[in-house]
Amino acid sequence: MANRILLSTYNLKVSVNASSDAILSQFDGSNDFLELFKGFMDDVFTNIKAAPSLNDRSILHLALDEPVTVLAEKRAIYGFISSGVNEDRFTVREGDDKKFESDPVKHVTYRNLFFYIEFPIGKTYAYLIIQKKRDIGAKGLLSKSLNLYLRERGYPDYNVVISNLLNKRVYDKMMLLGNLKKIDFIKRSIPNTIEELYDNEQKEYSDKGTLTTTIQSRSSLSNYWKSVIHNLFVGENKNSVIELNSKNDSVDEVEFQLEFKGKIKTFHVLQKHRTQPDIDVTGEVEIIDNQPTTESLIEVSQGLINDILTLKPVNA
Repeated sequence: MANRILLSTYNLKVSVNASSDAILSQFDGSNDFLELFKGFMDDVFTNIKAAPSLNDRSILHLALDEPVTVLAEKRAIYGFISSGVNEDRFTVREGDDKKFESDPVKHVTYRNLFFYIEFPIGKTYAYLIIQKKRDIGAKGLLSKSLNLYLRERGYPDYNVVISNLLNKRVYDKMMLLGNLKKIDFIKRSIPNTIEELYDNEQKEYSDKGTLTTTIQSRSSLSNYWKSVIHNLFVGENKNSVIELNSKNDSVDEVEFQLEFKGKIKTFHVLQKHRTQPDIDVTGEVEIIDNQPTTESLIEVSQGLINDILTLKPVNA
C-alpha cells in the first residue's frame, strides 16, 4: 500500500534590495524569472547543490535525476528534485541478508520529491508545490540554492523568499469535519503581581514575557468555541492585535489545534505563515506500483493553485 501523498503549497517572491518585490515576468526590468528558474534547474541537473541544515550539523543536497519539463502555455515547470541528507550510519538489508553498511561521509540518502511551479505573468509571486516526505528541508534548500545561483549570475541585490501558503480548503475541511482540540490566547506581556493577574479591570501589563491562557479538551471543544475561532481566523485584525470583544480585551496571538482523521495541525490567527502548508492528496492521485503518477500529480497541483486563485488563501 502506498504511503500518504502530501503536497505543500508555497509562494515564491524575489525581493530587490530588501525593499520591493520584483514582477517575475520581468524581474530585472527585462528578463523573465521563469527562464532563470529553468536555467537554475538545468544547472542542478549537472551540478549537485549542497547546503548546511538549519536544524543540525547535517549537509542537505539538491539534485535532479532527469531534466525538468516546461509547460509553456501554463508558464509552469515541473519535475522531481532529489533532496538528500548525510544521515547516521545505517545498514541496508534484503530479507535476512546483510547488503551493505552506509558511511555518512560517503553516502547521501536521497528522496525524490515532485515539484510544480507556475509563474503568473505580471505578478510578483509564483505558486510553488513541493511533495513532502519527512522533514528534509526541501523548501529551505531550494531557497538557499536559488539565491546562490542568483549571485553567481550577477544579481547580488536580488533575494528569493519562499513562504508557506496555506490552502483554504485545508482549514475549511478540518474546521468543518474535525475536532477543535486546543486554543491558546497569547499575550506578549506579563503581570507584575498575582493581584494584577486576577484583576478583571487590568487590560495591559508592563513586564515583558509571555502569558498564555489555554482552553483544551480531550475530545473536542464545543461549536461555540469553533465559531469564536473561525470568526477570529477569517476576520480582519488591525494593528497586530486581536480584539476579543467590545470591552477592548485583546491578545497578541491566538493559536489553535484542529484534529481530523488522526492528523493534528496547529493554526495561527495573526502569523498564518507559521502554519505548515501540507495537504493530504492521497485520495486524489492515481497510484501505480505504489507510486503516484506524474500526470495525476500535475493535475492535483494545478487544482491546488486553482483553489488558491478562486477561494483566496487564508494568508494572502
